[in-house]
Amino acid sequence: MNKSLSKRVGELFAHVQDLIDTATHTVIQRAREKGETKNRLFDFFSSAGDAYYKKYTDIKKGKESHTDS
Repeated sequence: MNKSLSKRVGELFAHVQDLIDTATHTVIQRAREKGETKNRLFDFFSSAGDAYYKKYTDIKKGKESHTDS
């Protein structure tokens, strides 16, 4: 393990961010699938969240090939 402490801490934060994003997206998807909400505001934010998550995933995929170990 030749990585510096600061690099390991930064990578830890990235993993925590990814976990929170994935959990949030999953909760929104399950609520939508169950039809628990009929709220237009919820629909707006869940659609915005879907767009964010899709774009974020695309960006991550593109950047992974450019990172160094």
